[in-house]
Amino acid sequence: MLAVFPGIGSAGTGWLVAICVSSLGYWIFDPQCRKLVRHEKILAGVCTLYFLIMAGLAAFHGPLPGQGIGWGSVFSNLPFLFLVFILPVLRLAAQPGWIGLLFAGNACGGILAALIILVAGHYVPGYARTAFSGNELILALGAMVSGLLCIHGLLFFKGAMRWLMALGALAALFVLLSSGSRGPLLSYGATLTLYAIVMGWRYFGFAFMAKRAVICGLLIAAFSVAMIGSDPELTGRVELVVERLENPSGLDVAEDSILMRLALYKAGLRAFAQRPLTGYGRQNVIAVVSKFDPQRASQFPYTHLHNGYLTDMVASGLPGLLSLLAVLLVPLYALRHAQPVVFGGVLCLSLSYLFYGMTNLLFYHDTANFLFLGMVAVFSTLSNLPELPGVTVKTTSTRR
Repeated sequence: MLAVFPGIGSAGTGWLVAICVSSLGYWIFDPQCRKLVRHEKILAGVCTLYFLIMAGLAAFHGPLPGQGIGWGSVFSNLPFLFLVFILPVLRLAAQPGWIGLLFAGNACGGILAALIILVAGHYVPGYARTAFSGNELILALGAMVSGLLCIHGLLFFKGAMRWLMALGALAALFVLLSSGSRGPLLSYGATLTLYAIVMGWRYFGFAFMAKRAVICGLLIAAFSVAMIGSDPELTGRVELVVERLENPSGLDVAEDSILMRLALYKAGLRAFAQRPLTGYGRQNVIAVVSKFDPQRASQFPYTHLHNGYLTDMVASGLPGLLSLLAVLLVPLYALRHAQPVVFGGVLCLSLSYLFYGMTNLLFYHDTANFLFLGMVAVFSTLSNLPELPGVTVKTTSTRR
């Protein structure tokens, strides 16, 4: 997490390839690495199914006439096949101290990204909002997950670790706001709210979580208002959003990303309605959607529909949508009996991606894939350990 979160180019691809290849080597030469426990079979199964449905339907449809082959988006999700090799290797290598390294590394990653934005913003024009990730939305996704995990860690760590979690949460919020992305910011608030409800119901009681959620919400709001007010670019973005909400009819689709996304959504839903069972193939999504809105087709510069669910619906139909939802939700089921710190971490991850996908592409990106699959693999590994040193557990609810 520390190495990848700041998003130095496409470092995620290198790390992911190295982990996949080394895990495959262990699987080939060590028989112990071929045995999966029950929850590992479930996690690996849904990830494999997701890839096979997406790749199978893409191969079935092939590229549209006049279109390039376009298999890049398909192969970008290939790491989903390697989770079956990674999980047993990590389980056999797991050490109790990994829990502290995970949360400390996550917090340090957020702090490092914030420092990169602060320093590079003055010396490297154009990188102030990306922390060298090259993509504000991917940076915002990483910041959202990092910040939520730090807030989650505040419930379970004491002493210096608790202070590190608090600093990491503030740094991640700074990065999220600096990205200037509206969708991830809304996803952050929605995830935090639902996280507090679920954790209160399962472990701590609603009164306990409500009190902390209110305090946390007020601190986040105060920090956000102060930061937006001190940053002219962020202030301008907020004013522009207000202006667009007050006068939405006065803008052309090409002038406003919100209106353009709405046009994409409408065309995407019409395309899905025409072929709901098999879709059109991931490589054909934009070409197909453009045919359902030919007047605005030239204004669709993206390779996806800025909605992870709709993109997979058009690409792979209902099977694609259901398998995508399984990838996001099944980890909560598979690890439902894990320690509270582990289940809560998976909850932060799954909810972040669930809400983020409503306005952005979910996978088909090296960093987004690496973050999700890496976190799922590590939390699955930690769930196998009988004790997690340094973690304080004081729950009041018996629901599991």
